[in-house]
Amino acid sequence: MDCSGFTSRVYREASLPSLSRSTRDQFKQGRPVQRDALQFGDLVFFNTTGDSPSHVGLFIEDDVFAHASVSFGVTLSSLQSTYYKQRYIGARRVIR
Repeated sequence: MDCSGFTSRVYREASLPSLSRSTRDQFKQGRPVQRDALQFGDLVFFNTTGDSPSHVGLFIEDDVFAHASVSFGVTLSSLQSTYYKQRYIGARRVIR
């Protein structure tokens, strides 16, 4: 499962608003959220390939987000990690 498939599935199984299937389309949903105002369930986006946005995850709390990759499966990471901090491009709130 890739990252946007993961976020779509979590929203669907939690009976939350439907998400588009691609990371690029999910980046257009909801409304922008400032990094210091993130809440549980917000979508966080990254540029990991040079084609922005290319990765999405779900904010949990305390700068931790859940995401999926084909290589590592579903995992938790920190927004403060050097890798993700440098690649963070924004967040969206789809849940009201």
